[in-house]
Amino acid sequence: MSEELLSDRARRLLKALIQEYIRTGEPVGSRRLSKLSEEGLSPATIRNIMADLEESGFVCQPHLSAGRVPTEKGYRFYVDVLLERASLSSWDITEINRSLRGGDPSANHLMSRASHVLSTVSNNVGFVISPPMSRLVMKHVEFLRLGERRVLVILVGTSGIVQNRVIQPDEEMSQQELDFAGRYMVANLAGFTLPHIRHKLVYLMSEEKALYDKMLQKVLKLGTAGFHDTKAEVEGDVYVDGAARLMRYPEFADVKRMIEIFEMFEQKSRLVKIISECIRDDKGEPKVAIGLERGSSGTSDFAMVASSYTYGDQSVGSLGILGPTRMEYARAIPLVDYVARVFEGILNRN
Repeated sequence: MSEELLSDRARRLLKALIQEYIRTGEPVGSRRLSKLSEEGLSPATIRNIMADLEESGFVCQPHLSAGRVPTEKGYRFYVDVLLERASLSSWDITEINRSLRGGDPSANHLMSRASHVLSTVSNNVGFVISPPMSRLVMKHVEFLRLGERRVLVILVGTSGIVQNRVIQPDEEMSQQELDFAGRYMVANLAGFTLPHIRHKLVYLMSEEKALYDKMLQKVLKLGTAGFHDTKAEVEGDVYVDGAARLMRYPEFADVKRMIEIFEMFEQKSRLVKIISECIRDDKGEPKVAIGLERGSSGTSDFAMVASSYTYGDQSVGSLGILGPTRMEYARAIPLVDYVARVFEGILNRN
């Protein structure tokens, strides 16, 4: 029985089963579905329909004596076809706006607050991924001397995102020379992305003026070191909040599962890859991924609701929530959508 051939009765029962399983986390039996059925179907009739749904891969039976639980295919059909989105409560909207609009207006603090409010309101894990540095357009840069040929580079983008890194120049430079270098970079290279800045620095170093001006040569070498390729240029930073909330779910309660979960959050590149796959074809609507990585036992019972956000007219980062596959999708999808729109509005206005 394909998705197209599912009868209205089978669809209603599948929807009722999934909603009950999301609510309780327990396999749903035919007797319970009979009580939930608006048609007053008998347990025997329901067992026959459940057998068909199981044969088609929409539900499964964890134990012979247990009721049924949704499969990944069942959840997918529920989200794509059966789901009716809930409206956010006035408390949700007030809490989101209060959290995002209050506090430090800088982009980094805004991202931290967004991951926190996503976690708090959804009772799952909230995350925000900042734009990769390759998309950052430089507004300001400072070089601070830390001593022993160690220099802190503070890079500020036009979106307000701040990136810090420590470099080791080839030669010692005074703070006065570092200040001059910062002023030179801002005057000549502000408004460009990092790849463009690196290309420009290489060109400037080849010019005759740089060959004879020792101070300019120092500045250009410092800039080259400060804007070198890093992993953050491809991935961006990840802000995660609320991982401990998953311990409230029985499916994540044992120590081994929690270790797997925290290891996933610590592996930033893996997390970014999973999220990027989820929103690859994002058209401004939240995307739902169920069973995050094929062949990985650590994430097969996870689900994600994610959305991209824009700066100007360009999609630059993403945010959303991570939780169990029995996530409350009807509420999670409008929640992520609303946070993404408020977040990008503040980011662009700042």
